Amino acid sequence: MLPVVAASTSAIAWNGHLAAIPLSLVAPLLVYRTKSRKHAYASMFSYYAAASWPLIPGARAFFGAQGTPIIGLLLCLAAAALLALPWGLLFTRGRERAAYSVQLCILATAMPPLGIIGWASPLLSAGVLFPGSKWFGLALITVFLIAFRFKPALSVVSLALCALVFHLHYKQPEVPAGWEGVNTNYGGTGQGDPDFTTEYNTAQTMQATIVESHATVLLFPEHLLTHWNESTDAFWGDTLTALASQHRTVLMGAGINPPGTSRNLFAQKRYLNVLLARGEENTALYQQRIPVPIAMWRPLSNGGVPLKLFGRGTIRIHNQNAAVLICYEQVLVWPFLSSALEHPTVLLTASNDYWAKNTHIPAIQQSSAASWARLFHLPVLSASNF
Repeated sequence: MLPVVAASTSAIAWNGHLAAIPLSLVAPLLVYRTKSRKHAYASMFSYYAAASWPLIPGARAFFGAQGTPIIGLLLCLAAAALLALPWGLLFTRGRERAAYSVQLCILATAMPPLGIIGWASPLLSAGVLFPGSKWFGLALITVFLIAFRFKPALSVVSLALCALVFHLHYKQPEVPAGWEGVNTNYGGTGQGDPDFTTEYNTAQTMQATIVESHATVLLFPEHLLTHWNESTDAFWGDTLTALASQHRTVLMGAGINPPGTSRNLFAQKRYLNVLLARGEENTALYQQRIPVPIAMWRPLSNGGVPLKLFGRGTIRIHNQNAAVLICYEQVLVWPFLSSALEHPTVLLTASNDYWAKNTHIPAIQQSSAASWARLFHLPVLSASNF
């Protein structure tokens, strides 16, 4: 019965609605009711499997011709099996030890290496319940989970009262004046094998949007430009020169060669998935730290996007220290919290969700990013491609 409850609350918590995220706290509390490692593992496996189910319909579009619902199902089950491991291994029947065991499990699934696939973390509840509380909100979630083991009713009442106080004092911050995000519908442009006609049309459309806009900072989605190099800079030259003269900056998702590698696009199997600045600000560059495992980060291959767990999480743009989350990073814990250590003043999110437009994945990304932003009282500027 407990696995069914865990799966049901997970499916609701991770359906893309911000207000539903605190239901993710139910599953860890259910572990207190389990009688064995096997039952604890089964409950949390159900929780993570239910949270991962959008991978199943999205696999075909994401992996192309090689993608099938079976691939999506296998990825869903594999992720759930790995994320549930700490809950089974650290299970204990002792009352006090169980309270601290739950904390260790949440930490283990949020931090690398397991945190590389650590989505559906109950820690995201902090931003919904305690907006503006920053690190203190995460501490309150920890205290609640421990206190519930000893005084369930009192801990729930205390949680509700604390949440009420923070909501009464919270005011949503505004995006810096003149900053705009551009949502696009370019489909899979920039993905897979180069299609130069499509990429040329995309670049022309982007430049037209830039020229027509009056925004000081214009944010485009992730990886719309397959390969940015000196030639691309030259092709964009007139637009970028005009931007600089107007003291404006554009942020674009692109692929670039890793430093010290061949400049030949066709000879290069690895690339960096970045958000780069051009215009008045032309040195800022953010490198995605955790690409999608298997699809982008391929640990057993020479291709794909490298993992950079300890890379910088912010860029300096127009007197703002902007934290950046690219696509998959929005649903994880490590990328944002490591960025929070750099004291950001705004959160930028860029996604390329053409493959997931008929799933809950884009909404889950947006609600997760919104929760992190609320927790640290940051305005959010987003750009997505479908």
